[in-house]
Formats: sequence, C-alpha cells, structure tokens
Amino acid sequence: MDGLYSNDQDKHSFYSCSNGIAYLIQCQSNLIFNQNILACDWDNGGDNDKHCLDSNLIKFENASTYAKIPNGYHGLKWTNVYVLDTQIYPQWSESGFYSALESGTWVAFNLNGERMTISIDAPYKFSIKSFVVSSAWNDNVMLSLVSQRASTYYREASFKIEKNYSTLIELNWIDIDTITFFATTNDSRNGEVFVIDDLCLDLTTTATSTSVTTGIIHQCPSNEVLYQNHCYYLDGIGGQCAYGYSLGSETVLSRIADLFIGLNYRTAISDNCCVVTSEKYLNFGIAKLHQCNKRGPFTTVPVLNGGGCTNYTNKHPKQLTFCVSH
Repeated sequence: MDGLYSNDQDKHSFYSCSNGIAYLIQCQSNLIFNQNILACDWDNGGDNDKHCLDSNLIKFENASTYAKIPNGYHGLKWTNVYVLDTQIYPQWSESGFYSALESGTWVAFNLNGERMTISIDAPYKFSIKSFVVSSAWNDNVMLSLVSQRASTYYREASFKIEKNYSTLIELNWIDIDTITFFATTNDSRNGEVFVIDDLCLDLTTTATSTSVTTGIIHQCPSNEVLYQNHCYYLDGIGGQCAYGYSLGSETVLSRIADLFIGLNYRTAISDNCCVVTSEKYLNFGIAKLHQCNKRGPFTTVPVLNGGGCTNYTNKHPKQLTFCVSH
C-alpha cells in the first residue's frame, strides 16, 4: 500500500512506497522517523542538555560582551539578540536572568522588550528543537513564536513564562529560515524582556531527502482546520488575511465548513456574516442570524446562500473572511 513506513532495522530512515515500489530514504542527521506524524522528527528522550548534541547546543558563552550578538554567530543572523554574563550582575539574582540559566554563566535576551529574530539566508535552513526561557522581570508573560519556511508562514505557538523559574520549550520545527520571538503581558501590549539559554538547533546546509516529508503540515494553529496540507480559518477581518495566507475558495469552504463547529474566530468577531472568499461575489453566510457576529465558539457555520448571502458584494471592516495558508 502506498505511504510512509518506519524501518525496523534503522530508526534514522524510512520507506516511501509508491506503485508497489519501496524506496529507502534517510532522515536528516540527528533525526528519526516518527510513524505517528509520518515525518522525520527529533528523538525526544529527556531534558535539553542531555539530548542535544554539543554541536547543536548554543549556550551563548562568550558570544559577545553585554552587547548584540553579531551576525554570523553559529552561521545565523541575529536581530535584537543580546547576551550578558550573569556573574557580572549578582544584583539580578532574583530575576529571570538567573532563572533561565541552564549551563555556564551567559544568557541571551531581547533588548528593551522588542521583537527578537533568528534567521538564515536561502538556500540554507535550520531546525529548532528547544530552548530554556524565563521572563526577566514579570510573571504571567506570554511568549509568542512565529516561524517561516521559504519566507512563507510556517507555524506559530504561544507559551506562558514566569520570572522565578524556567520553562523548557520544545518546538521541533524542521527546515525553517526565520523564527521571531515576542513577549507581552496580559494587561499590556508593550513588549517584555525574556531570557533564553541552551538553544538547541541544527543547520541544514544542503538539500536532503528529509524534504520529501517535512513539507507536510501535520498540525495547524489554534482555531484552524487542516485540509489537504493547508490550514484554513474564519475571521472578522474584512477580507484581509494574515501574512502567509490568502483568500480560500467557496468550493473548499463547502467541504470543510462543518469542521469549524466548536472553533473560534482567529482574532476578531465579525460584523457581517457573508463570507469573503476568493470568488468575486459572496455566496456563503451563516444562516441563523441570531448566531451571526457573536462571540465563539461557532455553533453554526457558513452555508451556501445562508443569511441571504447571494451575489453579495459589500464588504464591512470586519466582514467574515475565509483564509488559507500558502
């Protein structure tokens, strides 16, 4: 049967079967084949330091003085990534600069709470397994991560971090070219300083057979639906999809609409329930008007001509919109 199958003799390879022929494919260095997600993945067996090869573990020791990490450090580009030696700042022993310290005495942080980005130029890629993080000064801080692959949105995730203890973030995002970090508190949109240590990643300098499988999306962000290797969402955004997304078709919406039951708007409640899609006219809408433009989760979904949406052309600022990942 066509498909991907593990190799019982070697966990670092797998079989790709097509038209009755089995092809043996090697995973990228340091990865094993994961039958659960049908892709090469990190071998998760314990804590960060013990299960990250020394060549892949960035401890930030002597990366710089209390200054910005220079581009080229570990072959990467670093934007607003600074380091310091905690030994020089004993007065900060009760801060996240010490809580995040996993090995050595150096840690990295985002200066002034602004966005921090790690990237690499094409055609090179890197895979990020994990890192240790704490908030520098405040508790109940939300750390958000957004990654790109081939300069296109790939995955995002958010984690709650604290000042007085560290959190091990395990991502296992493979073959990306950019990852952006940004932290906020629940009661403020201003950026927050966070501190990281023991960043585990692996640079990919040549194309490998892993690319056969890593282009497959196995999970979408919260409130999105996975269909035929693309992520779809509904949002009150007036036809303006997020970066890395474009308007989805009515054909696909008709097939997957029911999957949005129990999900929510991605960012904003709509102000009109005729759905903006890639078609010229709006023909899908929520039929039960008393459930339209209401706080989610969705209990009813757009249907053809629902809510009187037939050849509708007007667009409101928060018009319900159907988007698909590139």
